[in-house]
Formats: sequence, C-alpha cells, structure tokens
Amino acid sequence: MSLTTKIPKCVSFINELMANTGYTKQICLVGGAVRDKLLCLPIKDRDYVAVGYSEKDFSHLSRVGKSFPVFLRQDGSQIALARREKKVSAGYNGFCVQTKQVSLQEDLKRRDLTINSIALDEAKGEYYDPFNGIQDLKNKILRHTSESFCEDPLRVLRIARFRARFGICWKIHPSTKVLIYQMRKELESLEPNRVYREVESAMQTPNTSLFFETLFELGVLDIIFPHLYALTTLKEGNLHHLEASVFAHTMEVLKITESLAKTLQATQQISNKQLLILKFAALYHDIAKPYCYRHFGNSSGHDKQEYILPALDIFIPKSIQKPMLQLIKNHTKIYKLDEMRPSKIIEFFDSFCRDKSLLNLQIALLFADRKGRIDLQDSTTQSKDSPYDSLSNQAFRQRILQTFNALNAYSPKLWLESQKNLPNAQAIKAHVLQEKIKILDSVFYQV
Repeated sequence: MSLTTKIPKCVSFINELMANTGYTKQICLVGGAVRDKLLCLPIKDRDYVAVGYSEKDFSHLSRVGKSFPVFLRQDGSQIALARREKKVSAGYNGFCVQTKQVSLQEDLKRRDLTINSIALDEAKGEYYDPFNGIQDLKNKILRHTSESFCEDPLRVLRIARFRARFGICWKIHPSTKVLIYQMRKELESLEPNRVYREVESAMQTPNTSLFFETLFELGVLDIIFPHLYALTTLKEGNLHHLEASVFAHTMEVLKITESLAKTLQATQQISNKQLLILKFAALYHDIAKPYCYRHFGNSSGHDKQEYILPALDIFIPKSIQKPMLQLIKNHTKIYKLDEMRPSKIIEFFDSFCRDKSLLNLQIALLFADRKGRIDLQDSTTQSKDSPYDSLSNQAFRQRILQTFNALNAYSPKLWLESQKNLPNAQAIKAHVLQEKIKILDSVFYQV
C-alpha cells in the first residue's frame, strides 16, 4: 500500500483550522512519532511540546534536558517547552535558546524536515501542519523546513539516514540539495561521536548503502568521509574487479550483506551487534585500496591494519572496531586457504580465538565480497562454479566449520600428562602444530 493511501485525507484542512493558536496552553505530540503515525509505522519514542507553559508547570517531573527544559513523564515519553533557537557561534552547542512566548509554529519551524514538523493535538485529534509536511509524506519528499536547517550540519547526515530508512523512492527536494551543498564548509565542524551515532543508526536501516550513496549524490561525501570518497576515484580494472569503482563494489557488498543478514537473523544466527560488525567490515574492507594503489601500484596490503586505521573517517568503538579489523584482515585469506601452507591455514583458524560467531561473519563477508564484484568469468560465462557464490553453499560452510571445530577440540593435555618431564613452551608449540596439521589432513583436505 502506498503512503498516499495510508495518510488520512481529513488532515488537509488543519493548517487553516489551527493557524492562529498563538501562545494558548497546548500540549502536542511532535516529531518522529507524528510522522511514523501518519506512515502507519511503529512508534518508538513519543515526544511532546508544551506551548504556553513554564518550567514551574512541570516541576513535579524529572528534568532530563541540560541545554533546554525537557521533562520525563511516567509513561516514558518526554515533554519539552516550545522553544526558538538562534545560532550564535560555531559547533553543536552554539545556540541561544528561548522558551518564553514561543508559538507552536515557531517551535515546528526550527525542526529539520517538513515531515518532522507536524504536530498532533491528541485530545482533539487535530494535526497542525504549517509547512505542508503531510503533503511531502504523500509525495515521498524530503524537504528542509526552513533556512535554520543549515545551523546544524548533522542534519545532512539525518536526511541521508531517512532516505536509507524509507527507500530509494524518496527524493530530496531540489532546494534542499542546493542548501546542503552550500553547507560544505560547516560540515567540517561535525563532531566524530555524533557522526558515528548517525552512521550506527544508518547501519540499522534496510538500505545502508543508500545512506552513503545519498551523501555522494549531494556532493558532500568528500567532506564527511574523504576516504570513502577516495573509493569513487579508483577503478581497479583487473580481471577480478570490473566494477565502475571500488565505491560501487563496496556499496554492492553492503547491499548483499544486508540480504545475507536477513537470512542469518531469520535463524537467530546473528545479533544486532554482530550485524553492526559485519556491515562495518563490508563498508571498510577495501578502504585502504586507494593508498595501496597510489603507493605500490596494486592492492597488495590493503588488508593490513596499519593502512586501514588511518583511513577510518569516523570514531568506531573498540568493541566494534576490533572484530571488524579481524574480518578485514582475513577477508583475502579465506579466498586462498587451499593455496596456503598448513601452518598458515591453522593460523587463520586460530585468529578467531574459538569464536564461531565471528567465523560465521567471515563467511558471510566472503560471500558478499564475491557476489559484489564483476569479474571476467562473470562477463564471459553464464554459470559460476566458485564455492563462494552463495551463502547456501553448505559444502563450503561445512568444510570451514568442521575444520574450525576439529582444531578447537584438540587439547595437548593428555600428551603433556604422558611426558616424564614437562616440555618447554617451544616443544609444546611444535607438538600442537604437528597435531593440528594431522587434523587438517583428516578434515580440511577430506571434506
């Protein structure tokens, strides 16, 4: 069902009906809750705005806002005094806030997009829509509410995130595109922590690649994510990567990762945190390629941490970054297991530190990486015989997982107990390696 048929037709006259509300006491539901209600989507957080009230009126509630008055209600919703904001200095906190004699329209005007600048008087069942946000919802248009949009550069990331959430059919209004391009200088002041939070939210949308593609289309990807932008300037042109650019390949890998994640989530094989790890690995698995090509003439070493870390444009928490780097480090090795020496194969499996869930993510990244590229074989043959072409290729998965389980099941305990004298560390290490090579012979090379 289209959004046009979902949105109530009766709201079209509310603008005129409520145009002169002034400062009369009124409490309205605002923001995302109203938008999602009109779109018939689940409502997560309920935020209210209080017009004509003062802080004393809510002294019985806990205050959670620092820069301006926001109060926490017993049902978990929040209520804030209507406010107007004026930009007085650079940065996220460079606003002067006023809460006295602020009308509902003034409060809505400071918000980012018209679709978020709609209020609902739940008691009367009336919508207040001074900026035609309801019509933009019907037309699937993302449009800035006013020129104040440019006062917070993070809103550029938010508009890209909304598009990633709602889908490619949603368009950004031409006037908003022009305004965003004029904000390029202001985007340089974005705080890394705030950028990460927006990216993390985008990673939880069904179209994460659209978030980055939208920033590219808007002409600001080079400002916010310069190393991701560098991927758009590199076309590898080898027989295994015939895509238009490394960026195009990366976006395709992200799309396939999301498809694979749905399969894994359906069988409860992946948590939200693991999904984040996998998506960040997909996003950054080739991030060091421009550096390697410019310095070495090829992609050799693009999986090395010393080249990857300087190319991460945003702050990523260690709990996500560490396993992400592990996946990137191994994403080229898993292709070459059959060509590697037994000791290197064992080193590959040991690097997962018995974490089978991380190995499953590695296999998913492998399939996404393989399916997200165009090689000479793809363009000259209609069938593919690579074991990496489908997550449902149980033979390949079984071989990897059985080898992993067998190697991790081995313990030198019985051997140590049988020794008259306790061997030194070097002897123990040599023995373990010898036994694990035997396991490879009986499992990895036989499955």
